[in-house]
Amino acid sequence: MQKTRVNTEGFQNLMRRNGFTLETLSEELKLSRTGLFNKIHNKTEFKASEMAKISVLFKMNKSEKDKIFFAVDVE
Repeated sequence: MQKTRVNTEGFQNLMRRNGFTLETLSEELKLSRTGLFNKIHNKTEFKASEMAKISVLFKMNKSEKDKIFFAVDVE
């Protein structure tokens, strides 16, 4: 069975390349630092509205969004 997850390493690389820290991105998304950390590390899920805002902030195209937010794990 396949399960999607956030590509944590890719997300963190994009975050840094776009000049964001965990603190600054959590402020933009109106999330706690811990809440954002949990989403990046697949403990909780991003909302569609959060993914959309991150996509704009990081200037992501569809392919990048898919690679970051819908990475596939095979169980």
